[in-house]
Amino acid sequence: MSKETRFCPFMRKLTREHWRTAQDRVAESYKDRFGKCIGEKCMAYENGRCKRLEREGAQ
Repeated sequence: MSKETRFCPFMRKLTREHWRTAQDRVAESYKDRFGKCIGEKCMAYENGRCKRLEREGAQ
């Protein structure tokens, strides 16, 4: 993966999968992933930095 790729904790994606097992039971899986930072298109992005992350770090 590229070192240029940044992930944003505010662009999380939660996916759920459901399937039947051999014993006819329902199994499910959850995946929680961060989305990619969209940079200048984001309203919380200014001067090359994410303002949301700066605010959290200051508290």
